[in-house]
Amino acid sequence: MNEEALVVAGAFLALIVIITLLGLGEKRRYREYLKNRIRGSFGKFQKDEINPVRAESIPAYFTRHKTENSIDDITASDLELDRLFSAMNLTYSSAGEELLYHSLRTPLFDEKELEARRERIGYYKDHKEEREKLQLVFGEIGKNERYSLYNYLEFAETLEENSGLKLHFLAPLLVLAAVGLIFFRTGLGLTVLITVIVVNMAWYFREKGRVEPYVSTLKRVNSEINGAKKLLAQSASLPAEERDEIRKLISDMAGMRRGAGIVFSGDDRSGNPLSILWDYTNMVLHIDLICFYQMYRQLISHREEIDRLHARLGSVEALIAVASFETALSDICIPVFDGHETAQQIYHPLITDPVKNSYDAKGCLLLTGSNASGKSTFLKTLAINQLLSQCYGFACADEFHTAFHRIYTSMSLRDDLSGGESYFMVEIRAMQRILEAGKREGAQVACYVDEVLRGTNTVERIAASSRILRSMAEMGFFTVAATHDIELTDLLEDVYENHHFEEEIKDGDVLFNYRLMNGKATSRNAIRLLSVMGYDKKIVKEAEDLAEHFMEKGSWT
Repeated sequence: MNEEALVVAGAFLALIVIITLLGLGEKRRYREYLKNRIRGSFGKFQKDEINPVRAESIPAYFTRHKTENSIDDITASDLELDRLFSAMNLTYSSAGEELLYHSLRTPLFDEKELEARRERIGYYKDHKEEREKLQLVFGEIGKNERYSLYNYLEFAETLEENSGLKLHFLAPLLVLAAVGLIFFRTGLGLTVLITVIVVNMAWYFREKGRVEPYVSTLKRVNSEINGAKKLLAQSASLPAEERDEIRKLISDMAGMRRGAGIVFSGDDRSGNPLSILWDYTNMVLHIDLICFYQMYRQLISHREEIDRLHARLGSVEALIAVASFETALSDICIPVFDGHETAQQIYHPLITDPVKNSYDAKGCLLLTGSNASGKSTFLKTLAINQLLSQCYGFACADEFHTAFHRIYTSMSLRDDLSGGESYFMVEIRAMQRILEAGKREGAQVACYVDEVLRGTNTVERIAASSRILRSMAEMGFFTVAATHDIELTDLLEDVYENHHFEEEIKDGDVLFNYRLMNGKATSRNAIRLLSVMGYDKKIVKEAEDLAEHFMEKGSWT
């Protein structure tokens, strides 16, 4: 062994040591940053914008596990659940983010299950040190900015076996041979080593583009297995049943874990020198490709275990996020599922300085009042609190009594231009889905409807909407409907309680108090608003006279 070879070997080892130390330092700095972020974020509404690309992958778990009682897309859109989700989204891992989304669209119908969930939420609120340790684990698992775990698994299922790929075992052998040559003929050995490195890297990049999604699948699974092992160390923070299942899942996937430990031990975050070192090591030695082909069959055979582990991990972090959101709210209560429909001082969780309202419903509710008076917000307030009650066991109110409901809305519909359907067709389909849900066995339907059949003429709208709303009441729905058609208050007064919101025109301005009032709306300020907005007095007077004539005679002529 000559001195030149020793110098080369020493320089190479020194470089590896320096890069490793830099990488470990970067990892420590990131860990400290994560700790500080965790300490400063709990108990606050989250304001981070969700990357639009990642937003497409967040529903991945929900899409694969939703049931007929899950919150459907129309209801989720009407209630702006994406806004609510964003405010709650104190998650650091993809699993937590996906399971938080799933939980928000998956109401529970069992009081014992809900009580168990509440117990976990309360634990995370009260045990700061244990909670932060768990959050740190999830921060180390991390989020993928582009794809869900399920996208990766779908990629993996499309891979075709190719026996030629086994030739990647030659890559490290060629490098070892070139390194060995250096110790006998240094100049030739270095030339051969450089040539081998260039060839191996070109070969790697040609192959890596094809299998990158599959290798990334293994990395994501390995990251969650590592996180699960760390979670088990926080034994007091997890129920015994969850610990046992996580432990069994890790044991079932032990073969995959052994294959991935060395290959994926680098930190995936770009810029970390240790991660860069691992990247170049893989480029030259093809270790990740070799390992991938050994592990591929295990990955496919353990899809169910991967899914269950993802759910277990995500459920823990999701409830930590809920505990944070609950802490950020000013006034909450534990709902009582006694079959009554009453609330004291109920409010919308995302409205700053909300006006709180109370009600005691003996049956269905019909809301009247002018535009912007508060009808739509009240509908959303009731629906969202029903959802929070059944998902997490709390409501934004001083008191909230209800039953377990299947929740549906028809509020903010739009024309379906891609499908070629008019607004009216979209409306009647939306209402039909609610009626069909009522025919299925299950919990009572609660539906929240804003302006039934607004997409057609007045006569047909009133006739059809009165029959639809009456049918809902007769089917046992808890229905809360808002309308501008004052005629419905008389047509439905035997099955719907009338309530209204009102406004006041004062000093040339329109004032809304957003208070729920008993009885139907009696004011006709819509025409008076024309005057406030500066319309010609002749137009205003003639409109008032015409409206007065219709109210007295029941006809426009």
